[in-house]
Amino acid sequence: MSETIGIIAGEPPLPLLTCREARRRGWRTVVAAVKGAATPELAAAADEWAEFPLGRLGGLIRFFKGHGVQRALMLGRVRHAAVFSAWTADAKFLRFLAKVKDRTTTSLLSTLADFFAAEGIEIIDSSFFLKEHLVIAKNYTPRLRLTKALAGDIEFAWEKAWGIATLDIGQTLCVKSRAVVAVEAMEGTDRAIERAAAIAGPGLVVAKVSRPGQDMRFDLPVVGQRTMEVLAEKRAAAFVLEAGKTLMLDPEALVARAERGRIIVLGKA
Repeated sequence: MSETIGIIAGEPPLPLLTCREARRRGWRTVVAAVKGAATPELAAAADEWAEFPLGRLGGLIRFFKGHGVQRALMLGRVRHAAVFSAWTADAKFLRFLAKVKDRTTTSLLSTLADFFAAEGIEIIDSSFFLKEHLVIAKNYTPRLRLTKALAGDIEFAWEKAWGIATLDIGQTLCVKSRAVVAVEAMEGTDRAIERAAAIAGPGLVVAKVSRPGQDMRFDLPVVGQRTMEVLAEKRAAAFVLEAGKTLMLDPEALVARAERGRIIVLGKA
């Protein structure tokens, strides 16, 4: 009898990639999608499927229990600001919110994981089916020239990115000429890059890291083709990613686009 995995699905593409890989490995997939975030492809890929408004936590838990889910993954972005506009909250969602000490991502997600655990559903490492997508420590674009000035900006961005990550503000930081231009907050990586480019123009160095002691169950940094297109459009100089804790989607296409845009991509430990 195949094992069952629950997937709490936010925005694509991670839920779909995971669902397909889980089924390829013989797992039965039970997908509970956040209403408005999921795609028809995900519904078609799942063995069992339902959508739930953000505030309907009780229905989601009943759905999982009804299909024998004891382990689950949280995958895909749910826009942080949506927590402030969950007008259809049920009793379980209100109890969950009452346990949250603040509205930082870490606090919200760790409290939610504890809430599921109390219901008999363990939230596991979100990269469980996606280990081959984790960034490794290397220069992905060795054919591009790394100048001394750019190397200095990269080290500066790396150091400062860890500072904001420690404060649980965001995962992305944009630098130019050893000055911090923009820090990601709730708007997400792509909009932070666009904001930085509007201020400083071409030549940005963008660093993306996890939080110190990153909980692998949720909110791993993810980069894909859309972000690389934004970097290329804004003529960024370098993109620095934390190795081992950042998921890179479609790396061959991403690196090819980086090379065309002359953007250095580094995995850094």
